[in-house]
Amino acid sequence: MRLILLILLCGTSALYAVAEVESRWDFTVSLNGREVGSHNFVVREEGGRRSVTSTMRLDFRVFLVKRVIYQHQANEVWQDGCLIEVSSKTERDGKKFTVEANVVDTGLAVISNDGVEMYSGCVRSFAYWEPKWLQGQNLLNVENGKNVPVTISQSVSSEVNMNHITIAAPKGDIYLQYDAQGDWLSLQTKLPIVGELRYQRD
Repeated sequence: MRLILLILLCGTSALYAVAEVESRWDFTVSLNGREVGSHNFVVREEGGRRSVTSTMRLDFRVFLVKRVIYQHQANEVWQDGCLIEVSSKTERDGKKFTVEANVVDTGLAVISNDGVEMYSGCVRSFAYWEPKWLQGQNLLNVENGKNVPVTISQSVSSEVNMNHITIAAPKGDIYLQYDAQGDWLSLQTKLPIVGELRYQRD
């Protein structure tokens, strides 16, 4: 009897192990061609949900004078291509920002340093790691809890077999590059005053 129970338990554990799929993206971050930090993403899929953890750290100087230290960690839960939960902590220039979001009857309730916002419908964030979810007229910035208006366009470079997505946003455009299978390779954007920020897959 004990042997049968042990076999059943081991079999159940194996099923759970197979059910969970994990993907990881590790990027070196550079500013104006100089390495300044890293940004890492881990996506776990199980039971129809995706849990996403992202961790970013930057350390650089502006005009060789002002030192900027930026730390950010976010946890997102997705179901059916929509956000159902967010928790993030960010520290920039000694200031701390937090975001907590959960699905309620009327939509996604987002609590941030600025108060409470309610966003209806299917809310998505800047899910660079899943290009098919980069859709819609707004994307949630999980650093500050704002639903940012965006325009998204796509193009294909047939000669190098690469896909490109451009996210036009109020504070600057974001350029993303993917391989033919849709795997995220790089990101490029311009930060006001500071310069060009680039992610390159390790």
